[in-house]
Amino acid sequence: MSSTISTFKKMNWVPKKSAWQEMQLAKQRRQQSSDRIERMNAASYGFQAAQTMQIQGIGQLASQSAQSRLEGQVKAMQEKLTQRMNALSKIA
Repeated sequence: MSSTISTFKKMNWVPKKSAWQEMQLAKQRRQQSSDRIERMNAASYGFQAAQTMQIQGIGQLASQSAQSRLEGQVKAMQEKLTQRMNALSKIA
């Protein structure tokens, strides 16, 4: 009985791949990995660019707001000065 169990051999029903095929598969896997890394880098660059653009947009909005606020204050000061000048010119 033990001789039948120890002499059991594998039945190679599925053909093995040749060394060339294995090499080609490895090359394809490396290329797929490289392509995936490139796509990830491109996506990362896109996210960074979007974030930079958002920061710049927020900065522009803040500077426009500050500029309009300052222009309003300047106009108010000019009006006050004009009124004072008119009042002084009436006195003199």
